[in-house]
Amino acid sequence: MKKYFAFLLIGWLLFLSIAIRVQAQGEGAIHGIVVAKADGSALPDAAVRLEGLSVPGILQTSTAGDGHFGFQRLVPGKYVLIVVRQNFLEERVQFTLKPREVRNLTLQLSLLPVEQSVEVITEAETVAPTYSPSSTTLQKQTFEALPMAGKANLTDVIVTAAPGMIRGHDDFVHVRGSEIALNTFINGVSFWENMHSVFSSGLSPDVIQSVNVMTGGFPAEYGNRFGGVLDIVTKSGFSMNNEGALTLGLGTALRHNASVEFGGHTEKAAYYLFNSASESARFLSPPDPRSIHNTGRGARSFLQLDFNVNPNNFLKLVLMGDGTNFQIPNTSVDDQIRPWIDASQRTRSQSAIFTWDRILSKDSLLHTSFYQRWSRSLLLPAVERPEQLAAIARSERTLQTFGLKSDLTRFVGRHTLKGGLDLVLLRPEEELLYNHRGWMRFSRLIGLPHVMFDITFLQKKTGGQVSFYLQDKVQLTDSLTIDMGLRYDRHTLATSDFHFSPRLNLAYRFSSGTVLHGSYNHFFVPPPVEFVLAGSAGLTRFIRGFNQPLPPLRPTAENQFEAGVTHPFHHNFQLGLTGYYRLSNDQFHTVVVPDSRIYLYANFDKAKAYGLEIKAEVPAIQRLGLSGFLNYALSRVYLYNPITAGFTAETDHISEAGSFLAPMDQTHTLNAGFTYRHRGSGLWASMAFEYGSGTPVGSHAGGHAHDEASSMAEPVPERVPEHFTQNLTLGWDVLRNGEQPRFSLQFNIENLSDNVYRVAQESVFSPGQYSIPRLFSGSVKARF
Repeated sequence: MKKYFAFLLIGWLLFLSIAIRVQAQGEGAIHGIVVAKADGSALPDAAVRLEGLSVPGILQTSTAGDGHFGFQRLVPGKYVLIVVRQNFLEERVQFTLKPREVRNLTLQLSLLPVEQSVEVITEAETVAPTYSPSSTTLQKQTFEALPMAGKANLTDVIVTAAPGMIRGHDDFVHVRGSEIALNTFINGVSFWENMHSVFSSGLSPDVIQSVNVMTGGFPAEYGNRFGGVLDIVTKSGFSMNNEGALTLGLGTALRHNASVEFGGHTEKAAYYLFNSASESARFLSPPDPRSIHNTGRGARSFLQLDFNVNPNNFLKLVLMGDGTNFQIPNTSVDDQIRPWIDASQRTRSQSAIFTWDRILSKDSLLHTSFYQRWSRSLLLPAVERPEQLAAIARSERTLQTFGLKSDLTRFVGRHTLKGGLDLVLLRPEEELLYNHRGWMRFSRLIGLPHVMFDITFLQKKTGGQVSFYLQDKVQLTDSLTIDMGLRYDRHTLATSDFHFSPRLNLAYRFSSGTVLHGSYNHFFVPPPVEFVLAGSAGLTRFIRGFNQPLPPLRPTAENQFEAGVTHPFHHNFQLGLTGYYRLSNDQFHTVVVPDSRIYLYANFDKAKAYGLEIKAEVPAIQRLGLSGFLNYALSRVYLYNPITAGFTAETDHISEAGSFLAPMDQTHTLNAGFTYRHRGSGLWASMAFEYGSGTPVGSHAGGHAHDEASSMAEPVPERVPEHFTQNLTLGWDVLRNGEQPRFSLQFNIENLSDNVYRVAQESVFSPGQYSIPRLFSGSVKARF
């Protein structure tokens, strides 16, 4: 803790000592060349302007002798690029810059006709994006409009952002059949911990300026986990003028929260500070419709300092500190037979990211980050009683992470070349104590199956990963864009392995605005870092009746094929259709130790997922004040026995062969919503809808099939019931100063129809998890 405060003090001293004029904000960039459409010759001295809501005023430059221009340090958002040159028609290009995106544009100017007025041509998105059509970009306004009580966990916020995301057991979010689903990049840096509440403290959505939610079409720079990538750019003081906001929220089920943020900038530097605290009596999804022994409290702190050393060098320091204390929820049977069990868990984390951005030339950019994190998770068992009817389950794990990540971007004609390295050192330390005897007595008492094993485990180890990548995004023609790359990963921790991962993403844009997309992505996924040592220690040798160790956890190798199309309609309405096929070898899956919240991992022989996704977006129609979205996924997910490595308490998975429907298999998933805003009064309202057809009950899902094609002859697996829920939000922005309200009120009703449904039931050794009932909450936000 002393080192953390020393680091914070040094950051503030740097902030106070630098006296340089600040002109930049984010990590995005635009590079381009202006040429004559008639002969392709470069046009020097053309005036180039960049406009957008994210830009303070208008950014201006002019093309050099070779026709090149550039804008650096841009925040994500919508922009308009305007090019003017004598004797040529004005050209305008509209586009959306994604988080940390670097755009390379070629603008062709037509000669001005004789005796004809200047015609301003406004074009839509002219460069076909190679990301999956199912991917989406969310701005901070999206998170600000969400119920404050529902923003305690980033995974709960993201689950409706893109099609193919499914709520699973233990509050996990599954994406396209991947359980280790979300890989979070914070300003270009990826930490290894899983974001879900039972693993780590997570990240507050309130510090996000913009996030690109990707489910496919991954460039080679992304590694480690590939269900979905969250590429996050955090808030900066450059977008705030020595201002802040205080938010207070109250809700049923003890869902109370408070947060404060403040930021600003001078001609020297910029700063942004955020702090929040929250509590809830439904911290985790409970194993019973009634939430019992399920109270949790958490606090988060975030500080970002930005510096401009000179026009070509920029520094950024991000410090984060988070912690949660929460109870492990009980069932109604627990409340009747063993009401004294009171297991609880604590998570703590502290992180630091120091970034140096350097403009080497008008065609070259260098981005380098040093990062560090310390995290700890402690599971405390129930108090022992003479009539012990619960397993003694205690676990503690800490992880120290140190890393260096550097990326070099260079523009060569229509090529955007990018290469980089990521060096990370991992130091996990794990302690696990498990005694089954109390669980055995309880399971016999209520007639549940049980297995008998005891574990005492303590180990620490140092390992890490070395990664290199090279990618080229090239606009082959005005319509065809290709993003191709190759990634190398060398991983050493519980096991050692290396892998090459090729990536190929293509997009073709027709004159109508329709974009065809196709991609092949190969992935290398190292073993999850949570209890990686315990999961690789052959603990199945302690299971009575099995007594054999399984090999250490292996990395997963995956191939994903994707094809899709997007088409724009009136009022910027856009519809996307995507199909994907995913095949994995040595697929990871979580395994819960009976009567505990200790999670280990196992490797299934392979997995298969395929599906069809529809994504519709309606940006704000100013005349009507309406905006909306719709995400739909039709999917199928199979796991294949046997379990080949790691740990499992269900040893029949080790001896059996064939496929079965995975616990995250949900045939139909739908999320939709709309928002209405009345500009005159500041009143607004939104509705959100969610439908799921249900996931299989238990990990066998009604029996095993040796061939999916023959599954019609088998009994239909039991599933949890389908669900349809609605959330209503009413808001009022008052005392407005221009577009920014000084005072905001919000009232929320979640699960309007009070449909308390079973979310999932993954295993016979764990009860199902249930959704929230109808809950009310409200918040007030004052800006100062």
